[in-house]
Amino acid sequence: MATSNSTEALTSLTPQLTGTAGDWTDLRDHVTFPSRAQVLELAVSLSRPVPGHIIEFGSWKGASTRVIRDELWQAKIWDRRQRAKRIYACDSFEGLPEDYEHLKKGTFATAVPKLKGVRVVKGFFEDSLTEQLAREIGLISFAHLDADLYSSTVTALNWMTPMLQPGSVLLFDEFVGEDPAEARALVEWQRDTGVRIAMLALFGREPSGKGAMTDRRAIFQIVGDKKLRKAPPLFPKRLRRRAAAKW
Repeated sequence: MATSNSTEALTSLTPQLTGTAGDWTDLRDHVTFPSRAQVLELAVSLSRPVPGHIIEFGSWKGASTRVIRDELWQAKIWDRRQRAKRIYACDSFEGLPEDYEHLKKGTFATAVPKLKGVRVVKGFFEDSLTEQLAREIGLISFAHLDADLYSSTVTALNWMTPMLQPGSVLLFDEFVGEDPAEARALVEWQRDTGVRIAMLALFGREPSGKGAMTDRRAIFQIVGDKKLRKAPPLFPKRLRRRAAAKW
């Protein structure tokens, strides 16, 4: 009986985990999903103990890249190990190469943004993600995957596989939604490579493809034999918490 009840309880939670058709119509203006910036800040923080660089697949006008840059800049002030990290922003800037949900091919086309201190890699992934670029990067501590499409996401995952390591953090911006393309890409990539992953967090978000169904952002971490340590709070936060403990 307990097993049956547990199964029913988990099944009843499925709509909360994946969203349901039309749920955004009811939820709009009635929920406060974490913003993309808040999730990005968390992902950058989680990846601080991991050596390697930060890479973004799908940058558009550079808003998310700037959040990552700002969070890394703050970390560099208080944690010397972060000062060796670089940011790579990969995008064709020519828009979607194919239709995605309610968005047509060419959506998100934009001029290449000015991103000071960021290595911008322009081009469709099958052309721009080269062996030379992989050698330049070496190791990846955090990858932000915001390419929407299955084809683009699986191309990015396959290319960066040799650069991932125990502790590397993967953030998917449209992991589950009306078209769970990024989730499908991750499942197939894991099956084909045998890379072990663990989900760290799942966040609700507004529809990414302009539909009526909510999406999910998801953070995963690469699991290996190496023992990991959690990122401690940066120095200013530690001071504030010590002071607050006395109040």
